[in-house]
Amino acid sequence: MGLFRITHTKFEEIFDTDSFDTMHPDEWSGDSINRINEKAWQQRYDYEALLINNIIKENPHIKNILELGSGPGVLSQKIQEKHPDLTYHLVDKPHAQKYFNEQNFKGEFFVKDLSNSFNTEGLLNQYDLVITNDFLEHVLNPSIIVQTIYELTNKESIYFISNPNWRMAHQWVYRGLFDFDNFIYFLYTHKFELEGFYGSQLKTPNYPKISSESLLPEENLTDWNHYLIFKHRM
Repeated sequence: MGLFRITHTKFEEIFDTDSFDTMHPDEWSGDSINRINEKAWQQRYDYEALLINNIIKENPHIKNILELGSGPGVLSQKIQEKHPDLTYHLVDKPHAQKYFNEQNFKGEFFVKDLSNSFNTEGLLNQYDLVITNDFLEHVLNPSIIVQTIYELTNKESIYFISNPNWRMAHQWVYRGLFDFDNFIYFLYTHKFELEGFYGSQLKTPNYPKISSESLLPEENLTDWNHYLIFKHRM
């Protein structure tokens, strides 16, 4: 039996790793920072803020929020507009903080490299609500992030995650990990249990369901992303 060889050129055609701008320190500089002013982005932030504001309304014990991979903080402002008394902590890279400061946004911004670790220095010991909005799929060690989030939360805390649908051709470091079933399993192994989820207003092309989406309802198959609500699994 002969060895089948694949040329490096073929790999370069299949795997465009140069596209992973989220793994570079200059993320949220230049063109990337301007994208947040696009109408589609603003509509999405409005929808996400609506979901989170409803969660806060239904859970009056929520007094503080930690948002990881927050970008420049647009979502945080929409949330704090409705809930100005919240303690709101954001974590992202230097260019995101620069925009945050220039806009005089509310909240406290921490610059940390979350790609492969999670230094919690300066943060609270516990948070009532943690948000990772299209973030975990960009980091090299999502397991470390989720383990640390577990340590920063308690049985009353809520973990809100936006998980992109593979049909929208997003950037993933580990692509199959974020298929609907696989992602829920990943969180379950890290002691988080799914309580429910919201669909998206935006839609993807209608590709058939795959084997790692057995838990995904048909009506949510083409959601651009899925907004998942997790609690501690005791």
